[in-house]
Amino acid sequence: MLLIQPGFCAAAPSAYQLYLRGELSKAASSYFSDAAAAPGQARPLLNAAMCLRQAGRYRAAAAALEEALKRDTYNPDIYSELGWLRFHQADYDGARAAFEGALGIQELHARAELGLASVYANLDDKEKTLLHLEKYRKLRPDFSGVDYILAWNFMNFKLYKEAEEALIEALRKDPTFTEARLPLAGIYARQGKFNEAWNQYFRVLDYAPRHPLATSMMKVLEGKLTKQPEEIRPPFRIVKPLKMEPVDAVASLLKSVKLRVGIGTNSAGKQGRNNLLRVKSFEGLSVTGKVSGKVFATIPPDETWFAVYENGAVVLKDPDGKVYGRFQGPVLLKPLKINGSVIFDASSKIKNPWFSGADRQYRGVIELFPIKGRGIGVVNTLESELYLLGVVPSEVAPQWPYESLKAQAVIARTQILIRRARGGLHKKDGYHICDGQHCQAYKGMSIEANTTSRAVVDTEGEILTYHGKPAYTFYHSNCGGWIQASKEVNGWGDSPYLVTKSDTQPDKPLAPMDPWNFHLWLTDNPQANCNYPGRVRAAEFRWMKIIKHKDMTFRVNKDYAVGELLDIVPLQRSPSGNVNSILLKGAKKTVTVSREHLIRNILGFSSLKSTLFEIEINRFKNGKVRNYWLYGGGWGHAIGMCQSGAAGLAGKYDKKYREILEFYFPGTNIRKIKYAPKKKAPVTPAAAAEPEMEPVPQDLPALPDPAPLPENPDEVPSPQLP
Repeated sequence: MLLIQPGFCAAAPSAYQLYLRGELSKAASSYFSDAAAAPGQARPLLNAAMCLRQAGRYRAAAAALEEALKRDTYNPDIYSELGWLRFHQADYDGARAAFEGALGIQELHARAELGLASVYANLDDKEKTLLHLEKYRKLRPDFSGVDYILAWNFMNFKLYKEAEEALIEALRKDPTFTEARLPLAGIYARQGKFNEAWNQYFRVLDYAPRHPLATSMMKVLEGKLTKQPEEIRPPFRIVKPLKMEPVDAVASLLKSVKLRVGIGTNSAGKQGRNNLLRVKSFEGLSVTGKVSGKVFATIPPDETWFAVYENGAVVLKDPDGKVYGRFQGPVLLKPLKINGSVIFDASSKIKNPWFSGADRQYRGVIELFPIKGRGIGVVNTLESELYLLGVVPSEVAPQWPYESLKAQAVIARTQILIRRARGGLHKKDGYHICDGQHCQAYKGMSIEANTTSRAVVDTEGEILTYHGKPAYTFYHSNCGGWIQASKEVNGWGDSPYLVTKSDTQPDKPLAPMDPWNFHLWLTDNPQANCNYPGRVRAAEFRWMKIIKHKDMTFRVNKDYAVGELLDIVPLQRSPSGNVNSILLKGAKKTVTVSREHLIRNILGFSSLKSTLFEIEINRFKNGKVRNYWLYGGGWGHAIGMCQSGAAGLAGKYDKKYREILEFYFPGTNIRKIKYAPKKKAPVTPAAAAEPEMEPVPQDLPALPDPAPLPENPDEVPSPQLP
């Protein structure tokens, strides 16, 4: 455990504020002034060193740490960080001496062990490299970065079998670790395991669409495959009806308000490109014109029909290819039984990966409609409480502590109310909410679980409010140990209950950390609600990436033509530590990026898990950049409820869902809304009358822009639906 000392930002508030604003040289100067005023204290020098390091002034940062050692001679962390500054400047002898100094004071020091291993790797000392990496792995056994670095060095030493094992272990700990899949695919290709190599490149594209190497290698390998792609990567199949325990209770949810959900959407929440869809139902389906109400066909149970986009229309065909209609407008697929569902059979011929990689199953009614130049649009219309049955298990693990599942149900329901009342970000797209993380994940009926369904039933109608109005219940997977306030992030508004706070035991909050403590905290494995071994993947709480200079330069120039990348400098930070602006210095120009999703997308081929990170730039002896080391924490925007932290509060501290919501949204209250049926004819022969929600506040605040991920440049906006 690193020695994180007390003495936070209060000692030098002006310097700390300069640091948060990204005025790093001024912050360092202010800390140096504090050091001169307090000659017996090392802390101001340590903070100055971290500001200089972040600004890319590694020599000056190292000099500050050397001065700090004169004031705090037996601090292993100072020796270790001095070693890293020297290592990144290719001063391997100086780095080795510093790392050995740290280990001489504290025998079990993870950062020093990793540093010493990195030094010996650059000195081509295989035995000592692997010795110290193994020591590091024992100190951080759940950290996927350990196995990745091991694999990196195994590759350099041409120990490909050992590299393969280390990469597989890294991916076991973190399936999203794209940088580990690329070398693993290369190893498989070298061994002649072309099917396995193709599969790994395919998986890379799951997380980094259009990755240039993965895309090109898949084409190279296609002629070498010994199996069809569907055999190498068989899709998930739905072969029998879903059976749930609380059937009667779930049926009662039919009285809730109806919701329109865009299905198979992209990262911006827009309709995907659906050239073909294969539909069926265990109960059978009716095919009805939405406008005319005419029944065009009845699809028998278990029989797969085809919806094809042809000449600007949705063409419906039976298994023999007989055409039952060419629809220029919307057509409805309705289950013949009240508890029935619509199933989309997966096929590699479908362009949209949402429908090609796995069967999908949905309650309610499916609406298909043509989108000019794009394909078939898909909207799922169903009761909002039934929708939640597919949302909660899509967002959190059904095996998590039950009170955390109830908290998730309440905030997901609140999201529905806000988005439906205002039409939401997707009003022009023809639906209230999309099925991706742009809004909230919704995987339909096949993912439903008894625990999450009971959480929905037990909290039926409950929403979170602030001063009587629905609250903005933002949430994310893992905050990394700190929640950031919405006002700190560009485009997220300023809500008084979306505040900065440590995600720690409620009665043991932390004060905001100064630059030195923040660095030690981020590169360590500290206590936090969301650090919940056995329930939450360690790779969601702490992660790292090492990205080659040529790859980073290529990626940055895809969006910003800066030329040869010379430096990357994190500028503004929230008190939580999240980066809110970053400077990209190139040979041609310098740009500053200040949107959360853009910062995450620009640093590497796959998106960073969060903006809670530090970056260390590793250089050759001639000063040219070699690669970038990123140390990070958390997954998501870190605003609102930390889902992993909610699980920790419930599991570690026995907190109830109301206490969890009060912790993450202080000052809010839970309110139960009532659903009342409208005086209109039923929407479907099998379903209840469409309800309305009472009371619905009419003076909702404007919904802040949650900074959606950028739309792919080759995609066009969806039209306003009829």
